[in-house]
Amino acid sequence: MKFQNIIAAIAALASPIAVVAKSQDYARHIELSLLFYEAQRSGKLPENNRIYWRHDSMLDAGADNGVDLTGGYYDAGDNVKFNFPAAAALTLLAWSGVDYADGYKKAGQWDYLLDAVRWGADYFIKCHTGKNELYAQVGRGTTDHGIKYWYPPEYIQYDHPSYKVTASSPGSEVAGDTASFLAATSILFKDEDPSYSKKCLQHATEIYDFADTYRGDYTGSIPDVSGFYSTWSGYNDELAFGALWLYRATGDESYYEKFKKIADAEYGAQDSKAYGTCTGPISWDDKRPGAYVLAAIITGDEDRLKQAYWYCDNVLTQPRTKGGLWYDSNLSKWASNRYASNAAAMLAMMANYLPKGDARRAKYVDFVKSQTDYILGDNPAGVNFVVGAEANSPKAVHHRGASGTYDSQDVHARPTDYNIFTLWGALAGGPSKDDTYSDTRKDYEMNEVALDYNAAFQTNLAFLVKEGLNVPDSDEVKNHDRAFPKKADTPDITVTVDGDKINVATGSNMLCSSWCLEFTTDFEIDLVHHSILYQTDPKYIICNQRETNFLDGEGTPQTIQYQGKVQGKPNIEIDDVVVMCDGWHAPQNGHKTTYRPENGRRYQIVNGGGVGNTIPLFEETACWPGFLCDGSAPVHTNPNPSDNDDDDDDCFALDLGFKCCNNNEVVYTDQDGKWGYTDDWCGIGGSSKKHNEDDKPSTKCGDYPCCSTCEASYVDNEGGWNVENNDWCKIDDKKCASTPSTCKPVNGYQCCSDPNGTVFYTDNDGKWGVENNNWCLL
Repeated sequence: MKFQNIIAAIAALASPIAVVAKSQDYARHIELSLLFYEAQRSGKLPENNRIYWRHDSMLDAGADNGVDLTGGYYDAGDNVKFNFPAAAALTLLAWSGVDYADGYKKAGQWDYLLDAVRWGADYFIKCHTGKNELYAQVGRGTTDHGIKYWYPPEYIQYDHPSYKVTASSPGSEVAGDTASFLAATSILFKDEDPSYSKKCLQHATEIYDFADTYRGDYTGSIPDVSGFYSTWSGYNDELAFGALWLYRATGDESYYEKFKKIADAEYGAQDSKAYGTCTGPISWDDKRPGAYVLAAIITGDEDRLKQAYWYCDNVLTQPRTKGGLWYDSNLSKWASNRYASNAAAMLAMMANYLPKGDARRAKYVDFVKSQTDYILGDNPAGVNFVVGAEANSPKAVHHRGASGTYDSQDVHARPTDYNIFTLWGALAGGPSKDDTYSDTRKDYEMNEVALDYNAAFQTNLAFLVKEGLNVPDSDEVKNHDRAFPKKADTPDITVTVDGDKINVATGSNMLCSSWCLEFTTDFEIDLVHHSILYQTDPKYIICNQRETNFLDGEGTPQTIQYQGKVQGKPNIEIDDVVVMCDGWHAPQNGHKTTYRPENGRRYQIVNGGGVGNTIPLFEETACWPGFLCDGSAPVHTNPNPSDNDDDDDDCFALDLGFKCCNNNEVVYTDQDGKWGYTDDWCGIGGSSKKHNEDDKPSTKCGDYPCCSTCEASYVDNEGGWNVENNDWCKIDDKKCASTPSTCKPVNGYQCCSDPNGTVFYTDNDGKWGVENNNWCLL
């Protein structure tokens, strides 16, 4: 696991190991949490997918409306993409990257965080299909959550329609949250990838303008969501929070004015949605606590600080369980760990802002640590609530894909007391008010998982690492049967013929949630029982019928009973025997089966099989996926322009007397930049001072260099902006004022090549046409 840098690892070996009663390895749990987000991915998965049991899914998302809505994240243990809670969760992740970057870098998880945020941002940008059109949901919750469909996402066969909000059917809360997320993402990527940062900010400004101009509750536009993520706090909190994020991203005072109109408005004494009265935690529904704290830390205004202190101090006075978990009687029944983490997250953000000697700061840090430590095992139940973290972690969280079963949590589901696949890093819902906990798939209040459960929890982990409070776990704690990465199974499958029965079994703890037996024979099979005859020619393929037939790794035989005949042979003789583990889905009766061998693992069975006679028909590796163990890991999905520079003529190292090797592997990173090694150290990425002096504009426009062009990719109250040499530059107003033009680009939208083209839309910015499937100004 790559959660320690080399220096920290050496230091740990050189000094005595600190003994702690429960885990305080916050860095390791950041890695696990980011694995959970990888397990929730939808769409075509990248080559560096670390979750071996996840595969491509929902590749036709949006097809019902002729748009591409692939990607993004599934909400929880279901197969629906609910954008409102997803945007809320991802905003917290992006925020943690902005303010706790050092924590992620110390944990060795910075690139994985960027991957997670960018995977979400790419999807939300796809959802923005028009200036005043934003898709907000893919999948029908009422269908997906019905007892008929407990499908892994790779095998769903039911409809998953897409839903949008528009000017005539608005959704200010989901649009406002999307704007917050993309604005926070633009800040996160401003130095990492300026072009992508600009793109995110462009969409954020447009989506916020849509949310603010066409106000309305999205449950009225998308009725299906009302049973799952109704908005109880209204949409003003999202508009206020979004305005603050855009103010932080742009410095445009007009956004702060929008925020103040909501924050400083007068509300009725009994108005539960009044801006300044929230005492509960930030959540997928309520962003007021986030706005209290964000306004304080980005403005330093005395009134905003007073409000943030009032909120944070109030949280410290609220009830906790006897074991110490923050507990709200109205909220915490469903996922108590989530709300305790949410409550702590805003105190962490305030503590991060305050100077080290501040008296409040110490109290806030202690609270964040106490809530996080409770979740990691310092609790009466003696459970680390993070799946896959320790031997005592939950094994049966409520999740379709991980369960390995075909029915839900009903009496037919097998296995009942554990999931076949490990959902690493998922934060289980949590204990009850009396600190008791039951690890069962049936109890979704205690044992569900979701994007927003992990978001604030991961944020707090990064804060604690940044604070220097991380204590690495011992190998004894980290190494257990469900540790990450998964060790490759010992191939151990037996296939025996017993009269009119064929028995299939696995040993050595080799689990198969589904399986298919392939063979050739002269026997003519007419019918099978307790299984499904999928194919008869050129070889027979017989697969398990229900999840009750799963292979348990303990030698329990699953039986295929067959009927048929062949001249002179009363019983069957089988040859060329192969067993496929996984890659098959046989849902409830009446639903279609799915045979997908690319998702399975095939083994040749020799002499009846068993250890040594079960031959993998794929490349064997020490763990799954193999690149985690053999050092062949693909690059991150997050591209960094400075890392992909094909030009070896320039890099930061030239100024230090070294040559460049921009296409080499990074083997070391320090304060100067990234380094490779050939016959000597060489620099990767960046630019030398000479190169910058040759390329950059010769004059300064305020604190930024002047752009060499007069075309703006982004406009705010300070003027026009573009990106040159991977950094922001300002449009030279003096030079460009004399440039004749009848059209000026707005927020990244260029002018149409034909100024007399068809007008499709008109707003305050002017008349709009369409070229190359994108808006342009006429």
